[in-house]
Amino acid sequence: MIDPASINLPQFLANWHGPANVPPGTLPAECDWLPESLKEWHSLSAQWSTPLMGMKRMLAPEEVKAEDGKAVFMEDATGDWRWAFDTENPNITYDAEVYEEWERTTESLPQLIVHSAVQEAVFRARAQYWCTQLEEQLLGDVLAPLEEVAFGDWRWPAPGYRIFMSENVVADVVPTRGRTTQEDRAGFVQVQAASPDPRHLSYLDEIPGAQWRKSTS
Repeated sequence: MIDPASINLPQFLANWHGPANVPPGTLPAECDWLPESLKEWHSLSAQWSTPLMGMKRMLAPEEVKAEDGKAVFMEDATGDWRWAFDTENPNITYDAEVYEEWERTTESLPQLIVHSAVQEAVFRARAQYWCTQLEEQLLGDVLAPLEEVAFGDWRWPAPGYRIFMSENVVADVVPTRGRTTQEDRAGFVQVQAASPDPRHLSYLDEIPGAQWRKSTS
């Protein structure tokens, strides 16, 4: 498995989103209390003029507030799911659906930030292949050139969600109930693969029985 700590986040973002095109800035002084890894993310991500996130939203640094020992720093696009860090020990993180109890995650804050950035790459890359009902027996061919990243378990978007990657491809694998319950079928998974260059996804066209929907921009 790939150790998340081995992922060079600035290099990864440049490979997937193109070179940074905005000069580095500084955060407001009132944000000094935030954990270093979160401040580093905001300083880094601000160097791209186009958003790096779409499935989720990082709260602006000045929006992060401490409440009952936790500080929400990220939410999903609908605002229904939230992530927070422990204000006493920022390396401890939590997640919860709105109005539900917080649960401690298995990831530190730095790892969770990397996890989020890699996940977003699947949905914001130039080239994307996806299949909502892929036979599990074909999964080995899809993942053959990739290696799983040893991220912690996420309850969002679905339990059992996994990420695999190589230098040029990132793919997620989700149980069939992950994105739709209406088409839930045993023996199938949902897969989405993405790359900055569609040529790196061409091997997927050679897998017999796999029916892909595609998007390139």
